[in-house]
Amino acid sequence: MSITTILPLVEALPHSEKFQLMQILLNYLANEEGVSLETPIQQTNQGQKMAAILQRMADRNALSQITDPVAWQREIRQDRILAGRE
Repeated sequence: MSITTILPLVEALPHSEKFQLMQILLNYLANEEGVSLETPIQQTNQGQKMAAILQRMADRNALSQITDPVAWQREIRQDRILAGRE
């Protein structure tokens, strides 16, 4: 697909979706180049947020119903049909 095909589609998007598209593209390009778009401060804050979320999950026994983690992971990772990609 060429840029001349894509641009009219992008122009038709709402403003918020244009920003979301830009974020996705920037992250995709950064991943291709093996760089992070986050500053070390953002990464630290993100790690702290993740630790807090995991602690809340542990406090609530959020995953206690999972008796066999390996089987659960296999089930979760099964391929699913994605809309428009049959």
